[in-house]
Parts: sequence; C-alpha cells; structure tokens
Amino acid sequence: MSTKSPAPTGGKTDDGRVYVQIPKAGPGQGYQAPKNYQQPFLTFLTRLVIVLLCVSLPIVPGLIIALIVFLPGSQAVNYLWLWIPMFLFVEAIAIFVAIGVGREALGSAGADDYTRP
Repeated sequence: MSTKSPAPTGGKTDDGRVYVQIPKAGPGQGYQAPKNYQQPFLTFLTRLVIVLLCVSLPIVPGLIIALIVFLPGSQAVNYLWLWIPMFLFVEAIAIFVAIGVGREALGSAGADDYTRP
C-alpha cells in the first residue's frame, strides 16, 4: 500500500540546477508584528531620566575636581597650574558629550531635511 507523491513542478536546467516552487503561506500563517502601544507616561519618564543624566555629566567631574582642590589638608592648591587646565579640558569634553548623547537618545540627532541630490 504505497502512495506516490506528485513530482515537484520545478524545472531542470542544463547545468543541473533544479528550481522548486516554494508554497505560499496560508491564511493566518503570515508574520504579524506586535502592536506598539503609546505609553506617554513612560515616554516622559524616559526623557526626564535622559535629560537628568546628560545634565549630570558635566556637573559630576567638576564637582570631583572642586572637592579635590578645595578640601582642607589637600596639597592640590599648590598645583592650581595643573588643576585649572584639567578642569577646563574635562568640562569641555563633558559638555559636548552630554549634548551629543542627549540629542542621540532623545531622537533629535541627524539631518532632518536631507534630500538626495
């Protein structure tokens, strides 16, 4: 009691390659992407955390350097020629990194009006 399955309807070429027709997905078998629901409170909270982290980025290194320089018993006052340029250098980098990270995280980075020539 054997059953013969129908032969595939693919064509055979001269170089030995065989083309087989792939069956289409039936109803209900296609990919359905999950729904994206708007969550305004979560969006607001995420943006607030991002802004607070970006604001703290220049403040924290400045606070650390200020504590090192002005704590009593610290010999850092004798090295102000070193601490002032380091403060300016670190703060400049922190400000630009905070702006870049904030723009990227909040979705405002990139060219909005870019058109291909």
